[in-house]
Amino acid sequence: MSDLKYRERISSSIDKGLYKAIYNYSIDTRIPLSRLLDEAIEDFLKKKQLPYQISAPYQKEKK
Repeated sequence: MSDLKYRERISSSIDKGLYKAIYNYSIDTRIPLSRLLDEAIEDFLKKKQLPYQISAPYQKEKK
């Protein structure tokens, strides 16, 4: 049983330069890295015109 109700744990690797940039942005803006990743994935899905649905009740789909 997962301890996360509206999130899914993933394990992946990314380019060190990309990670450093997004991590520093997260620290500077105090925006959680998970929220930045959600936004990046959502932007990608929109760009590719792929359907998706936001599961978390506190986060609304952007139109």
